[in-house]
Amino acid sequence: MISARTGPPLWSILAALVLILIGSLRIAGTYYVFSHTIDEVAHIAAGMQWLDQHKYNYEDQHPPVARVVGALVPYLAGERSHHDPNMYLEGFKLLGWGAHYDRVLALGRSGILLFFWIGSAAVFLWAYRVAGALAGVFALAFFTTLPPILAHSGLITTDMALAAFTTAAVVASLFWVTKPNRARTILLGVLLACAVLSKFSSLVFLPAAWLVMYAWYIFCDRPGLQKIKFEIKQRIPAARRAAVIAAIIIWVGYRFTFGPIAREIPLVGGMRLPAEHMFSGIYDVWHHNKAGHESYLLGKISSSGFWDYFPVILAVKTPAGTLILLIATCAAAIRRRRRELGMALAFASGILLVAMPSQINIGVRHILPIYSAFAVICGVGFALVIKNRSRWRIPVSLAAGLLLIWQVISSIRIHPDYLAYTNELAGSKPENILADSDLDWGQDMDRLADFFARAGVTEAAISTLNSAYGVDLGHQLPKFVPVPNDGPKPGWNAVSVSFLDLNQRPSWAKRIPPTRRIGRTIFLWYVAPVTQRNFPEATPKPARKAD
Repeated sequence: MISARTGPPLWSILAALVLILIGSLRIAGTYYVFSHTIDEVAHIAAGMQWLDQHKYNYEDQHPPVARVVGALVPYLAGERSHHDPNMYLEGFKLLGWGAHYDRVLALGRSGILLFFWIGSAAVFLWAYRVAGALAGVFALAFFTTLPPILAHSGLITTDMALAAFTTAAVVASLFWVTKPNRARTILLGVLLACAVLSKFSSLVFLPAAWLVMYAWYIFCDRPGLQKIKFEIKQRIPAARRAAVIAAIIIWVGYRFTFGPIAREIPLVGGMRLPAEHMFSGIYDVWHHNKAGHESYLLGKISSSGFWDYFPVILAVKTPAGTLILLIATCAAAIRRRRRELGMALAFASGILLVAMPSQINIGVRHILPIYSAFAVICGVGFALVIKNRSRWRIPVSLAAGLLLIWQVISSIRIHPDYLAYTNELAGSKPENILADSDLDWGQDMDRLADFFARAGVTEAAISTLNSAYGVDLGHQLPKFVPVPNDGPKPGWNAVSVSFLDLNQRPSWAKRIPPTRRIGRTIFLWYVAPVTQRNFPEATPKPARKAD
């Protein structure tokens, strides 16, 4: 482990900044390509309500930080709330039509870059702490080219905020645990609050990750019971201070509200407490998970989730080069009991263990912090291979370098379709494996509108996931009707990939090969109209001459 008193050398900081800049430019390059995804309108509406109306009561399942950041740049550019009581209609009105739609959506998405920068800094510092500056740079090279990270850093959602602040809180805790002084305690409290204000799943992810990380520490160092008791007792006062700081900042995030808690909420129901919407939000998430959410995996649909959902999705959404280096490095870390390197694996394992029983299986985005750990493990593994003085150093270093190059090439080739990225394991038909935000989140409607405009289409049959586009917001689509169930309508027919996966498809859609594909998420069929044949009229008989 690198001493906490030393700092990264200048060359590594400059290299890190270049990698972050390149990643940021790639993310920004997606803003005007993709239409809004299904959740973005709700998030920007709730964030604008917080900023403009000074309240936050549209919906409690999601805390405010990412939403406020997503609405901040449009707000600074002059956008204001329309005061619609419906959150989605409010979002439709904020985005609007045509050039205004493109502009506001891009401005909102630009704010989310903040979380990409925070996540990148956390990954760099974590890898640097474990194995030095070279490890930090390599970890960042992996992190800033991971398609899931690039995808969710370019959308007005809560997922990249969760990844950034959960990772940052864990990195801060690793420094804090070695020396819990005032500055580190304050920083830990701030980052804990930001993680909770990003997404409530952090309340489960962080304790689970810390528990597995501490178990790994015990496995590696074998401290006695007395030492464990002493270490815990020594850090309790500072931990309490961090918790108080986090609680105050969370209350700030909810605008110092103080009100009654719904009676049906266990333990606190009927009480008046600060940040009452946080308690109802946590309850809503719990209730949502208990009720389940329709999800799709490997051709099957379930409302109660799949126990293997997240392992399968990680296997096909993670670049193959990363997977290979990840497995090799983790095997070495476990075999040699590399304590600091194993902490990243323990962090990812803790999150995965508590996520697998979840009944809400709608995207790898829900466990996005795991990719921070993957990047750290791969970066440290690469650096250790290069520093190794064994006779196998050169060939193994070349192999690791080829894996990184493989990832970079895969990431470049998929640009700008990071959201729909799948690796070679998924084959040519990823829709047979996954759906929803792992593939089709309604992001290709701008492309569909552009295609119809170029082709001069005036009428089409359209059944797409993003059904509000062209009706309530976005760009003008041709006059359209639903796609018939008994066969394609003459002319153009557009169907979302998600509809093919979730059995909401027209019955003929998997029998007839599509004419073309828009982006990676919309299939198009063209059926030539049947023209009425014009039969020549019978030749009239010549009039009979008069006698």
